[in-house]
Amino acid sequence: MSSDHDVYPMPLFPRLTVADVERSTDWYEALGFAVVFSMPGVVHLRYRKYADVMLVREDGPATDPRGTGVEVYLTLEDESVEDVAARAGAVGDDAEPPTPTETAWNTRELSVRDPDGYELVFSAVVDAERPFEDVMGGPADRS
Repeated sequence: MSSDHDVYPMPLFPRLTVADVERSTDWYEALGFAVVFSMPGVVHLRYRKYADVMLVREDGPATDPRGTGVEVYLTLEDESVEDVAARAGAVGDDAEPPTPTETAWNTRELSVRDPDGYELVFSAVVDAERPFEDVMGGPADRS
């Protein structure tokens, strides 16, 4: 049986450069991530199996705005988008928690930004029984 802290080869994960590893770690933990491993300047966080993020302290001055063009999508399984919205509201600077939205592709999503500007999108399927063709308006045209 595996635990949330098992170490295994990760097929893909983002490595995010951050200004303050401790502050960013606190933010991610408040949203439900758990620390798997840490050492000075580096923290490996996990939301669930194969949903990992590596935070690395920036060693020099920032040359470009962090987070520009980066979105990390996390698909929810055992919780709702509203659960994440409540946690995000508790750690955010806004008085109101962020608002989930429904998409044309049959998901309910919540977008939040971490302290360095990286965007995380938590996504849940609205109707798992709905056929793909109905969601996308027919079979994909690959011509």
